[in-house]
Amino acid sequence: MKLVCPAGNYPSLKAAVDNGADDVYLGLADNTNARHFAGLNFTASNLPKAIAYAHERGARVLLAVNTYPRSTDRSRWTDAIDTAAQSGADAIILADIGLLEYAAGKWPELPRHLSVQGSS
Repeated sequence: MKLVCPAGNYPSLKAAVDNGADDVYLGLADNTNARHFAGLNFTASNLPKAIAYAHERGARVLLAVNTYPRSTDRSRWTDAIDTAAQSGADAIILADIGLLEYAAGKWPELPRHLSVQGSS
């Protein structure tokens, strides 16, 4: 059995990892994830630090990109996938089938998980 915990910010990531989480899932501080609330989430600049902290303690990091892109601007969502891969995330959690296809094509080595949001 694995303990998988949400991490809405750096202190909660540290608390989850320090208390035995095997995996943590988190999102970026924009509308690419379903837990987009003020004061929560990570930026592209502080994500690598969070991932490094988890990895140094044996935990994996999954980045949620589990909302649907707007037809007029898909780039924010593809950028989030690219950020996850470039920052060293262990996997991504996606809802949109088109983004699953994008990730599989551009980052085939990055594991992809279907979000519960994919049932919407």
